[in-house]
Amino acid sequence: MRLELREHYVKLVNFLGLVIGPSYEIALHDLSMGDDSIIAIANGHVTNRTIGSPLTPLIMEYISDERYKTEDYDVNYYSVSMKNKILRSSTIYIKDRGKLVGLLCVTFDDSKFKDVSNAVMSLCHPDELIKGFSFERIDDLSLNQDTEIVSTNIEELVHETINSIVKRSNLSIDRLKKKDRLYIVTELKKRGIFSLKNAITEVAKKLDVSEATAYRYLNELEKNNL
Repeated sequence: MRLELREHYVKLVNFLGLVIGPSYEIALHDLSMGDDSIIAIANGHVTNRTIGSPLTPLIMEYISDERYKTEDYDVNYYSVSMKNKILRSSTIYIKDRGKLVGLLCVTFDDSKFKDVSNAVMSLCHPDELIKGFSFERIDDLSLNQDTEIVSTNIEELVHETINSIVKRSNLSIDRLKKKDRLYIVTELKKRGIFSLKNAITEVAKKLDVSEATAYRYLNELEKNNL
């Protein structure tokens, strides 16, 4: 990201963090920084991310799919923090002469407002009307491929992404067969996980295989154009 753009967006991060308040995390990613892409962040307590934290798998998948060529932003998609808190996120794609150079991400922790809303609903409506009323359950979101997993480092990101894939596919991490591992590696590849430094090491650990085996899985996918 060019210096002028970087300075502009760093100021914007600080400004928005002050203006819209502590329930909103504002994070600036510079794609030229590789895995340590966050270069500025306000209200990082929302996700516990800091400067140097990586992109999420969902955003890496969006980049891989080149969504930024047809969309300027994606808004109001779900995120799940490492503490299993449901968040809402939005991202604007920062382009320089048509090239994607960064992202400005806003993550909103609306949990306190949901609690207030549930309390108001319980006062305003009879019990039978609110039995079916509730905000999104974490179990339902974990099964959704379009849910963003917010991590603070590569190890967390890889492990939580694999956990999400395993749960959504009704697999058991302790009883994986080769076809299951290949499926998981395929899903990780789609999300751009293997573009991150040391990702292959963490994937091998989580799948209980050697790094050489993990590389063979990737080579097998490439031979089949997957």
